[in-house]
Amino acid sequence: PFADLPDAPVQAVRRMDGYGGSGMTILFSDHLGIEPLIPYAKMLLYCDDEQETREQAKYMGEGNYAYESHVTTPVDPSVMKLKPEEACFNTEKYGDAIKALLQHGIIEDTGKKVQIGMYPEKFPICRIHAPQTNNIDEVQRQRKERDEMLASMGFQTMHLGGGGARLS
Repeated sequence: PFADLPDAPVQAVRRMDGYGGSGMTILFSDHLGIEPLIPYAKMLLYCDDEQETREQAKYMGEGNYAYESHVTTPVDPSVMKLKPEEACFNTEKYGDAIKALLQHGIIEDTGKKVQIGMYPEKFPICRIHAPQTNNIDEVQRQRKERDEMLASMGFQTMHLGGGGARLS
């Protein structure tokens, strides 16, 4: 959807995945000011006027809006044990983003690969050269808050894990 827009100023952020391992998100960034973000705010956030567009562009640039939410895919530790700074990168969905991350030295290919789900190709395991921005306690707190919010709306959460499915 961004083909007709100028390159987006972004930052790569290392975050924890659902297994407590490393993952990566690409966020819009204001390191070049908010002007380059204005076309994205107009396209993605449907602003009513110029002032709202600028406010939303500022919001996006403060790390509040993902350009690509997850360029990584969690790996169950029973399938492959990864080092804390390693993650599996989904080259099928995010090939261009991953090429840019490699070119800029943000990630480094380890040479390891892993088969994920029904994807025909094995995905590369790369080392992330960025600090972890959250921890397992924060991830668990956020998950609990999300589950509580959904439960308050009448939804049930189904956990599909090693011991089979369970409802909470």
